[in-house]
Amino acid sequence: MQRFDDPAEPIQVGAKERFAITLAGNPTTGYEWQASVDSNYLVLRMQVFEPEGKAIGAGGRKVFQFRALREGETEIAFEYRRSWEGAPLRTRRCRLVIVE
Repeated sequence: MQRFDDPAEPIQVGAKERFAITLAGNPTTGYEWQASVDSNYLVLRMQVFEPEGKAIGAGGRKVFQFRALREGETEIAFEYRRSWEGAPLRTRRCRLVIVE
């Protein structure tokens, strides 16, 4: 499975392929990454936080695992936000090209 760390450039994956995107974060601050996808092209299979150390409150990486469904171009929108606040602290967009 391909893994992309905070991709700035469009990424290419195959239809039916699984892949992961990781973003730096720290959920102990109350902020969490959330992903929005077009369900015609992608399924979010799972998400997990991987801490960078054993210290309490350590930051790390949020890993989103997706499965591409069919050929085409789409985008994943990420927001780094606290659930009780209106506007996100950060946003990221990842362009995806899915090939047969």
